[in-house]
Amino acid sequence: MSADTETEKRICDVLRLKGKSTALIIAKEIGLDKRIVNKHLYILQKSNQVFKTDEQPPVWDLLEKKKEIKHTLKPEQKPQTTRDTSEEEKHVEDLLRSGGLKAHQIATDLGQSRQTTNKQLYSMMEKGRVQKCSISNMWSLNEEWSEGSFSQESDSCLQDGKPGSHSEKADSEVKALAQLEHPNIVRYITSWHGPNIWTSNQQRNQVSNSRTYLFIQMEFCEGGTLTDWIQARNHMEKQRTTAEIHKIFSEIITGVEFIHANNLIHRDLKPDNILFGADGKVKIGDFGLVAAQTDQNGDPIERSKRKGTPPYMSPEQENKKNYDEKTDIFPLGLIWFEMLWKISTGMERVKLWSDLRNQRFPEGFSDKYSAESTFIMKMLSYSPEDRPHAKDIKGDLQTFFSLEHDVLSQRTI
Repeated sequence: MSADTETEKRICDVLRLKGKSTALIIAKEIGLDKRIVNKHLYILQKSNQVFKTDEQPPVWDLLEKKKEIKHTLKPEQKPQTTRDTSEEEKHVEDLLRSGGLKAHQIATDLGQSRQTTNKQLYSMMEKGRVQKCSISNMWSLNEEWSEGSFSQESDSCLQDGKPGSHSEKADSEVKALAQLEHPNIVRYITSWHGPNIWTSNQQRNQVSNSRTYLFIQMEFCEGGTLTDWIQARNHMEKQRTTAEIHKIFSEIITGVEFIHANNLIHRDLKPDNILFGADGKVKIGDFGLVAAQTDQNGDPIERSKRKGTPPYMSPEQENKKNYDEKTDIFPLGLIWFEMLWKISTGMERVKLWSDLRNQRFPEGFSDKYSAESTFIMKMLSYSPEDRPHAKDIKGDLQTFFSLEHDVLSQRTI
C-alpha cells in the first residue's frame, strides 16, 4: 500500500470512528500537518469518498454516510452533484485560511493543474477575495478568517500594502525593522500610509473609502530564499560541502542572535523567510509576527497561541501563552537539519518530519553528522529551558566547525 493510500485510509478511519470532523481534528488524530490532510481530503472528495459542508471551517464526513440518509430526501431535495466555479474557489479559500501559499502549492494540494489553479486565483482576485504579493508570489485571503486552527498572517514583500485592519501588526513590523539594522537582516528603507493604487477599480469600489494601507519598502534580496537553496541542493548530484552549510547557518544564527539581543522574538523562522542578498549574505525577513520578549516591566507577555507556520512551530508556541526567545531555537534546529540532509520527495518529508520534531533522526544521520546531530538534538528539546541560546549556538559553531574560509562566493542558487 502506498503512503498516499495509507494516509487516505487513516483519514477515512477517523471519519468512520469520530463522525463529522474538521481537517484540524483529523490532522491531530493521525499526527500529520493540516495542509497534508486537506490535500488528501480533496483527493478523496474527487473520488466520491468524502464530502464537506459549507460551514466555516468546513466539516468533512464519509460520503457513504450521506448515501445512507439519501432515501429520506424527496426528489426536489436531491443534493446538487455538479461542481461549479464557486465550489472550486471555496476549496482554494480553505487552503489559504492556514496562511499564504504559492500557486504551485495550491495546485499540488488540490490535485489539479497549475493552469487551472492560476485561472481560479486570478478570477478570485478580480472579485477581491484574494491578493498576491508581487515579490514573493504568495497568495492570501483578502479577509482575515477566524478558525480554531493554526494561523499565519500574510507575508511581507517589497512595497507591500498592509490594510488598515492589520495596522497594529504592520506598525509592529515597521518598528521592529527600523531598529534592526544588521547585515543578516532584511534592511528597512521607509514606509508610508496611502490608498491602494495597484488594485482594479472594481476592487477599490468594494472597499470602503476610509480604508488606508501601510506600505513598507524593504531591501530587495535577489539571491532567492533558503527554500530555493535547499531544493537546489536536493537535486544536485554533487552535494554541497558541510563547510558551506555551516557558514550559511552561522549567518542565520548571527541574525537571530541580534534579534534576541534587541528583546524581540521572530516567531516565524522557516526557509521561506530566510533570503540571500546580492552579495550572497543571509538576510532574515518577514517580521509580521515579531513580538517583544517581555513587557516594559520585564515581565512575561501573554501571547496568542498557534501564531506561525505549523511545521516549524515550537511545541510551546502551539500550546502555551507564555514563551520567550527560546521558541525561535526550535525551528532553527529543523532548518539546520534540512540544510544537511537530502530529502528527495514531499512524501519522504512527510514521513520523517513528525519523527524529527520528536528528536528522532532518520537512519544514518547521526553517523554522518555526529557533532551536528548532538547540537540539533538540544535545539529540538521539548522544554525551552533545555535549548541553547542563539549566542551559545554561534559560539559552538565557531568552536567545533571550520568557518575560517569564505565559501559563500562558491554558492549557486
